[in-house]
Amino acid sequence: MSQEAMKIVSEAEESVRQMRQGAEAQAKQAIEAAVQAGEAKVAEAVKQAEAECAQMMQETEQTSAKAAVALASNTENKKAAIRARAENAMPAAVDRIIERIVRG
Repeated sequence: MSQEAMKIVSEAEESVRQMRQGAEAQAKQAIEAAVQAGEAKVAEAVKQAEAECAQMMQETEQTSAKAAVALASNTENKKAAIRARAENAMPAAVDRIIERIVRG
């Protein structure tokens, strides 16, 4: 092989080596950019999920508070009805007790 041919082969090999290094550097940069973009998307998704969770918790607390107020109101109504029935039944119960004592 002539010296000129060897020089051309060496230059071609050097050119290929440089192209390979450039391609590897570009690939590393592309991978790093993709990783950063992926991490940013994950962070955004986490932030959005946390916001949605907070909103759902707030809505649940409001619904629970309304249900508790309704339950308390219903309980008060039931207590009042039971009290009224007991007060209406009390004279008859007192009369029966007195009658038993007098007979007894």
